[in-house]
Amino acid sequence: MITPEQIKAARALLKWKQSDLATASGLSLPSINNIERAIGSPRVDTMAALQTALENGGIQFTSGRGVCLRDEVFEVHKYEGDDFIRKQNDDLFSCMHSPADDALMCGLDERKFVEYAPDQVTRYDRYQKKTRFTERILIRTDDTFFLANPHVYRWISPQLIGTIPYLVYKDRFVMIMWESRRVVIIRNQSIADTFRKQFDFLWNLAAPVPPGHSSKIRDSEIKK
Repeated sequence: MITPEQIKAARALLKWKQSDLATASGLSLPSINNIERAIGSPRVDTMAALQTALENGGIQFTSGRGVCLRDEVFEVHKYEGDDFIRKQNDDLFSCMHSPADDALMCGLDERKFVEYAPDQVTRYDRYQKKTRFTERILIRTDDTFFLANPHVYRWISPQLIGTIPYLVYKDRFVMIMWESRRVVIIRNQSIADTFRKQFDFLWNLAAPVPPGHSSKIRDSEIKK
């Protein structure tokens, strides 16, 4: 867990006021003031939200409680085989810790998760409920197979999205290739930001799912 001294040092590097950090993390200004003055015992998810906000701002926390500005990272990781979804979830869980974190998903057919990795369906659901990270999911018009709460989905014409589903979270852009059982994770902030903007454009074009639907995670078709 990061320390109050690291938080203050990180703010100084970013030239942020406490109010800037409050806005970025979704926490109150008094909470941040108390944490930096080492008053009380902040919750783990509160400190995770602060760390996420500072890392998103360009900070890297190093070993020995160090703090520095992060150089742009470019990494490509490819996972193949029967456990490709588990490895993708491992990466996502390493990044998503609180409601301040968001995951964007486009072009998913969630039946594929049930087909290829039913154990990861329930694992993902439990982790999302525990951390309450935010989801927004674009799916093809009239698809009613929902693994999450229907309010996080929007319908969009298949003509406006590609054939390869993708996710964006933190500095990751992720492509899922079902038939070859492969996930490709590109870690680069500029690439992630580009696809985040594309997603936001499509999200504003998409239609909310009408009421009356429910999540399949509670149905017998999902193996526990």
